[in-house]
Amino acid sequence: MKPALLVIDIQEAFVGHLKGTAAFEKTMIYINEAARCFREAGESVIVVRDISEGTGDNYKTVPEFTTGDHDVEILKMYNNAFWKTDLEGILRTRGVDFVIVCGNAAEYCVLATYNGARERDFGVAMLQHGLFAETHEGRMDGFNNRALISYEVIDALLKTH
Repeated sequence: MKPALLVIDIQEAFVGHLKGTAAFEKTMIYINEAARCFREAGESVIVVRDISEGTGDNYKTVPEFTTGDHDVEILKMYNNAFWKTDLEGILRTRGVDFVIVCGNAAEYCVLATYNGARERDFGVAMLQHGLFAETHEGRMDGFNNRALISYEVIDALLKTH
């Protein structure tokens, strides 16, 4: 298995209003820890930004996300990060066959990208506790109906990989 982490739409415009909440802090800790695990193992971290509503400062990734020198940025116009972007080609070129998705929003862009990965024959899981959602039901749908993986398991798998 050759994995990559897809960090989706954690931008000021979409999650900035949650800053200062326990949910924001916990979610960012999980996303940052998963990204750290991937970077330390020399695996890909792909940061996806939605620019369909704009490209100004409000559409930058939140500063609470620790970026890496070798992270790849994908700009998208649609919910599915694979749709009309270079994401699939980048993953295939790197030999990636399994993606872990996290970010915003569980019931929209994260789910659309999860399904897009499956349609393209990638293995896929959502990062447990690494999801923002518009609604409680949207978050629970991700937890109850999708494959999940914790950053602790990711860390263990990448160290034995």
